[in-house]
Amino acid sequence: MPVIEVDPALLATFKCGRAHLDSFLAQAPDFHRARLGLTTVAFHRDIDGIVGYFTLANDSLPLTTSEQLELNVDVVLKAYPAVKLGRLAVASHLQGQGIGEQLMSFIHGEILDSESLSAARLVIVDADHEERVVAFYRRHGYQESLWAEAQAKNHRTLKVGAPPTTVKMIRDILA
Repeated sequence: MPVIEVDPALLATFKCGRAHLDSFLAQAPDFHRARLGLTTVAFHRDIDGIVGYFTLANDSLPLTTSEQLELNVDVVLKAYPAVKLGRLAVASHLQGQGIGEQLMSFIHGEILDSESLSAARLVIVDADHEERVVAFYRRHGYQESLWAEAQAKNHRTLKVGAPPTTVKMIRDILA
């Protein structure tokens, strides 16, 4: 259900165990109305409250030569069209029950089935830099963006030795 159709009081009750994802959901209607990110809130008929949510937006990403070859397309672009998975969260009491996997299947299906609104070959996510989170995305066919890694090394703005907070990961929607 689009976030703008959900009672704001209900949005405020959502807890996934990550403060930045919990607080975003209360702000998501503003992003949605401004068309900066469209958030879908998931419910289940047998479960009270919000099960989870995700936010999608348009994006693009330059690729390394090897990443372009993996796409197996004859067209070379400065940047390849993508859908950005801006946020994905599952209620904390429901984590580990396959809901994240179901949301990912739904997201990938929606992107792949869209033939008239917007073209996208890639799905991009800035995953929290934690092994559990990165492993979740790897299980769903995402890999670290080689281009983004090179950019981060060349334009390091963090303090020396400070780990990055996110990892840019990509998935070929046709893979």
